[in-house]
Amino acid sequence: MFRRFTFIGLLTLGTVSAWAQGAVHPHHGGQAVRIGKYEVELTVIGSDLTLFVLDEKDAPVDSAGLIASAVVLARGNQQKTVEFKPDGEHKLTGKADFQVDGKFRATVTLKIGSREVGKGRYNMDVGR
Repeated sequence: MFRRFTFIGLLTLGTVSAWAQGAVHPHHGGQAVRIGKYEVELTVIGSDLTLFVLDEKDAPVDSAGLIASAVVLARGNQQKTVEFKPDGEHKLTGKADFQVDGKFRATVTLKIGSREVGKGRYNMDVGR
């Protein structure tokens, strides 16, 4: 009886924890994380990196005032920085000047002007 209760309790706790953090669902085939009040999805195709930004109501955010940078762990554990600039209604784009394949790990810093909104960590597999 105690084991069943513990399992159900842990399952419920995990569900409540995920709900409290807010579900983050990718819309463009990348990985989405919460950065501040925004849902920010990162896609990596070849050397092209794209950040799609949505608000808490899942509506596109005008990227005109947004700035982002990513510190990426590249081959040989080298840290590389990718700068993103606004490119369309709700996305920012950047270009990697290094080979991108296999595991892709990055920490993205999102800003509105000079004010930092927050950071998000991405860990994903990308095509070779």
